Amino acid sequence: MLLFVASGAAFCDELTDRAKQLLEQRRAREAYELLLPHESERAGDIEYDYLLGIAANDSGQHERAVFALERVLALQPQNHLARAEIARAYLAMGERDAARREFETVRGQPIPEQAKANIERFLAAIRAADTTRVDGFIELGAGYDSNVNAATSAAQVALPALGGVIATLDPLTTRRGDSFGALAGGISVTHKLSEAWALVGNASGSARLHPHEDQFDQMTLDGSLGARWSRGSDAITLGGQLQSFQLDYARYREVAGAVAQWQHSYDDNRQISLFGQHARLRYPTQSLRDADRDVLGIAYGHAFTVRYAPVVFGSAYAGRERQLASEVPNVGYDLWGVRVGAQLSFGRGWGVFASAAYEERDYGGSEPIFLETRRDRQTDLGIGVSYLLRAHTTVIAQVAYTDNRSNIPISQFDRTVAGISMRFTF
Repeated sequence: MLLFVASGAAFCDELTDRAKQLLEQRRAREAYELLLPHESERAGDIEYDYLLGIAANDSGQHERAVFALERVLALQPQNHLARAEIARAYLAMGERDAARREFETVRGQPIPEQAKANIERFLAAIRAADTTRVDGFIELGAGYDSNVNAATSAAQVALPALGGVIATLDPLTTRRGDSFGALAGGISVTHKLSEAWALVGNASGSARLHPHEDQFDQMTLDGSLGARWSRGSDAITLGGQLQSFQLDYARYREVAGAVAQWQHSYDDNRQISLFGQHARLRYPTQSLRDADRDVLGIAYGHAFTVRYAPVVFGSAYAGRERQLASEVPNVGYDLWGVRVGAQLSFGRGWGVFASAAYEERDYGGSEPIFLETRRDRQTDLGIGVSYLLRAHTTVIAQVAYTDNRSNIPISQFDRTVAGISMRFTF
């Protein structure tokens, strides 16, 4: 047994020594083919993973490089050379934001001068490419929604305005579950006008179709256009937004508005922002519901350079939705809410994420039938897992739960949505 262990250790040293020689001779493909067959037994060995990452990068196998280098950084978060290599892989895969973040983290660290020069060259290339930047995605998915119409599960309710008579609800207005297929896509463009100014815009659309409850099929189209000013650690964005929401292939709600945001980066890993939004909500077939909505909020995010690269974020906001028709004060409401979330990266393309949100809505007038002023308390929870199948292709599985507590019976509901999707980025 001792001879076997000693023989194995000698072989391991011989393997990495040979790989180093091949890399020094610029024979990266041979080094990659030498190292790869031993990944199942050597994964987690820092020297092996680092050499495999370099060999994979230099051989054009950038996804494999990311997997190997993530294992190194999970054990040695301060391994600056490994971080520079993973940044190089991100750049080759088209993930410029991730590449820039990693390069900027490394360039101020004590690394060889040649490595610093290469990092500056890569950052210059990223800046040049970012003069006009176009990003997009297409996502295909399927799942099950336990409450496609976000309705109460009660079949009967008492009506105080009619002396407490018990009314039976139309089945279409009560909870209905169904499976669904989903399609989404979008494109965003950033064009730099100068060092300080840039034009930003995006357009996106999504559709969800149900095989049985098709009267609740929905489609959303979004678009925005604005300008961003940035200097140093600060950026200010001003823009306009449009949205069209269709239900059962008919116009249900149209939204037009404006948004303003100030963003400050304390460093490469910490960011805070203040935001405000004004939106005009118009309902083509239910004009009594027309309203103007104003929201102010603050958000904070922090990416940690430790094992599993955790990212946490949170936001808080408050606002008011004012109805336009004076005869229906029960349509408008005041609101406030909070949201928190986190994500972890486990290496080999795996990640997990979770979020939680809470919102309170206090309405402006009594409900005519229930003789009470409506109060809603909504909680949203979500959790999911993602897997980088290959460059620009990610599989996502997630579950979301909503619980809306209300003193108005027909407004109280809970809902669970579970789905899996494949997202292609470009």
